Amino acid sequence: MITTKLNVKKSSLLMYFPFLIFFAIVFLWHFRLIPAGDDLYFSRVYYEQNIFVFLGSHYETWTSRIIIEFFITIFAGLPQIIWNFLDSIIFTLIAVLIPKLTFSTTKIGGKKSFIYNSLSCVLVLLYIFTIDGALWSAGYIASTLTYTWPLFFILLHFYVVKKYVFNEHNLNMLSITKKVAIYGIMIFSLIFAINNELVLFITAGAYFFIICYCWYKKIKIPKSIFLMLFIILLGFLNFYLCPGNQARYVKDTLRRFPDYYTLTIINKIDLGISVLFYKFITPDGPTKFGPIYLLFFGVLTFYVYSITKKKIPVLISLIPLIIMLSSFGLILLWGYSPIITFMNEAVTEHGLLQSNLSNILLISVIYAIVLFSVLYSLVQIYKYRGKKLSGLIFCLLALGFASQMVKGFSPTCWTTGDRWEIYYYFFITCVIYILTVELLENRQDDGKITDW
Repeated sequence: MITTKLNVKKSSLLMYFPFLIFFAIVFLWHFRLIPAGDDLYFSRVYYEQNIFVFLGSHYETWTSRIIIEFFITIFAGLPQIIWNFLDSIIFTLIAVLIPKLTFSTTKIGGKKSFIYNSLSCVLVLLYIFTIDGALWSAGYIASTLTYTWPLFFILLHFYVVKKYVFNEHNLNMLSITKKVAIYGIMIFSLIFAINNELVLFITAGAYFFIICYCWYKKIKIPKSIFLMLFIILLGFLNFYLCPGNQARYVKDTLRRFPDYYTLTIINKIDLGISVLFYKFITPDGPTKFGPIYLLFFGVLTFYVYSITKKKIPVLISLIPLIIMLSSFGLILLWGYSPIITFMNEAVTEHGLLQSNLSNILLISVIYAIVLFSVLYSLVQIYKYRGKKLSGLIFCLLALGFASQMVKGFSPTCWTTGDRWEIYYYFFITCVIYILTVELLENRQDDGKITDW
């Protein structure tokens, strides 16, 4: 009995050891972060104004993110060590939740859990490296509470939904007090997360996919889901009816993008994609974003090879990787200047569609080839590994890509675009994780990753 308990404790320590190392690394990283930009602004609010009066005024004149801004104001005014510690915990919990959301811990345990938890930590560190510039742009405290904290809370929300709402047996085993606590966590995490309007749209999209899946599989939709949908509806009402959002939209348009009113919906979608494409070609673009793209396309290619063992599928899935490596080669040979000159001509302030025909055709062909390659790879995954895995990857990529296109619907897409990409790169990180675990498992059964 004692030996068994010791073995269980040892296994648990081994399982969570990567997260302890991850926390230590991230916590030390926080000590090099200096408050700047909005951090200093909210710090002055903390010391010089009544927080609730300020939030009321900001709601009327600037933003609907009053819940998020309440916490920004608090943490900007407190000693930075408090935010350092809590933000490190948030990032660590994101790394913890990725494995818990993507596969069943009852199927994979022990040494495998150690490997997959370590993989999650490494990928989240790469993710932090990728979005570091976005977090710095408005001040780390303000940016993390506005973007990565809502990311954590929505992951927590869906983890609770997965474990308890779609598994009534787990919920029924709890006492009344614990049930209340579970619903409290589920509701608070959702309310905090959707106070960020981009997370609001992503969450609505995620629930749309979940409901479609339930209808397709003829799974009864739990009543609690309708409560969550009602809260999301209130989130949309808060976003659209907030006078501050409307006032800010007008101010940002006049100050940053006066011609924005002339753009059509197609132009705005094009603009959201063009901003992402343009930023990858900037001088620090390959360094910042290259590793995560190379890893994504590389893992996708290896996975297609592992399941098909055929030349044509592998060659098609390899195309984006070839394009990327060729681009890096051209940069090394010619330098950045010719490429930046071309991009400035091709991707105008109003998007690609406002450029000349030759530029539109060239970049559109690149878009089409990459998109075809990814979709073809998904078809191969569907063909060889079934609907669950291919469907999950498609949903993640669709949500990530949609979160990028939505950026074009903001007149600040060129000035604050980096922060909008935080969710786009997170979805890519999740897909890399899922495919890598599938590669390591190399199992034949359908749906091993997904556990809905």
